Amino acid sequence: MSTAADGSHALSDIGDALAEAGAASLTGERAQLAEGLLRAALSKWEDPQARPQLLSAFSAVFADDQGAARMRDFMSRQIFQQLAASLEEPPKDFDEVAKALGVPPMNINAAQAQVWGVAVLRYVVKLEPIASASVDEVVALVAPTIQRYLVG
Repeated sequence: MSTAADGSHALSDIGDALAEAGAASLTGERAQLAEGLLRAALSKWEDPQARPQLLSAFSAVFADDQGAARMRDFMSRQIFQQLAASLEEPPKDFDEVAKALGVPPMNINAAQAQVWGVAVLRYVVKLEPIASASVDEVVALVAPTIQRYLVG
């Protein structure tokens, strides 16, 4: 049985993966930013050991205000701190990341909504056909929308 601590560890792991993908895109070719971020997130959800922990962390969001606060912290602060550790001149917060990308902060929220929406439909609700689609099919479908949000 997964615990809240397991869920926090899983979120930290997914945060590391997203930070690594984001740092690679911010310091290199931004044309692959969305694909790298989406693949990083899906790779963690596809891991049979990490998935129960991620499901636990995700379900805690709906259980109480404390779970929602942990997810808000993860999505608005922790990922960006992990990203900052990967860059020589790191953005300090959510707004600085948006500024570095040259997009409004709400675009980052829209990109997050796409990633988490895919996770909910694919791994929580298990809605077909997205639940059984290959990672490549999901990336090909969703990454262009995320790319538009993050790069314009």
